[in-house]
Amino acid sequence: MSSGSPPVAAGPDEVRRTPEDVDADWLTVVLRDRGLLESGRVATVAPTPVGTGQMADTVRFALGYEPAGAGPPTIVGKFASQNEQSHATGRIMRAYEVEVRFYAEIAPRVTSRHPRMLFAAIDPDEAWFTLLLEDVTGATQGDEIAGCDVEVAAAALGQLAGLHAPCWEAPDLAASPWVNRATPESDAFTATIVSGAFPAFLERYGDRLQPAHIELLESFLPRLGAWMSRPRGPRTVVHADFRLDNLLFTPDGRAPVVVDYQTVNWGSGAYDLAYFIGGCLEPEVRRPAADDLIADYHQALVAGGVRDYPLADLEVDYRQECLGGLVMAVGASMLVEQTERGDTMFLTSVRRHAQQSLDLDALDLLPDC
Repeated sequence: MSSGSPPVAAGPDEVRRTPEDVDADWLTVVLRDRGLLESGRVATVAPTPVGTGQMADTVRFALGYEPAGAGPPTIVGKFASQNEQSHATGRIMRAYEVEVRFYAEIAPRVTSRHPRMLFAAIDPDEAWFTLLLEDVTGATQGDEIAGCDVEVAAAALGQLAGLHAPCWEAPDLAASPWVNRATPESDAFTATIVSGAFPAFLERYGDRLQPAHIELLESFLPRLGAWMSRPRGPRTVVHADFRLDNLLFTPDGRAPVVVDYQTVNWGSGAYDLAYFIGGCLEPEVRRPAADDLIADYHQALVAGGVRDYPLADLEVDYRQECLGGLVMAVGASMLVEQTERGDTMFLTSVRRHAQQSLDLDALDLLPDC
């Protein structure tokens, strides 16, 4: 994992829009600049798709060298989605810019595990980007649909605290316009978009949802604006899509590596906490384990230097924030390319988060419209 500061991300002239635009000569220069190729050159580049990301295209580059073995055998590349709808969503949300800037500006200050950045370039106007990362060799991607047990959840939340604690109420990050992007206008816009997408969401998925979960959504979404504009507690850098699909598990059994920082923003750490616990654990696993997981996360925050945030306050924030998983699932499902796995994932997310919200009577904490 990276321990030193990465280079300043390059500008739009350096962007490679697709994996096919990445060639051996260019990679030779990149790897030499990063101290990963002391002699020789990259001779061959073979890309293979990785994962099932909805917003970006990720590939693993298998590299051949002259002489053989001169550099890392593989690296990972991320690129803007070639799907027109997903690409447009990434542009509107500034997702590509956010991920590049996270690696360049925030990654060096956090203690959570993340891949080392090798190269980054962004064209924010046209929403194209290139991000090259170390390959976490031998790692397996988590599976949100399958869910996880309590032990895996505890390991993941330890990494979450490693992201949150070093950034907790940091004045420079609070003042950073690309991190602290929310405004009353943007919150109102999000509420309008998600609420407006709900009829189409029901038309697509309604026959596969439980009546109680539909009733919850019908009660919540008219009050989404109030939920988004309500007073919140202490802030930090949040991942905002912290789930199993964005964790890599290594054979050595060490803590998982966190990836996919396209949704990073300034918000309540309890959002990420509730999003993971609610979205990645089946209700029968979550119910007996949630209190201990929340307490362990809180203890990790305190160990990381967070003060004046009692566990009781976190528990209230967690209860309020669990509704956020529904906002993400309804909005994202209608804004990115539809796929079979994506449908299963969004339905799983809605089912688990809706049940989490019902179990906690989360709507009781919401003001009326």
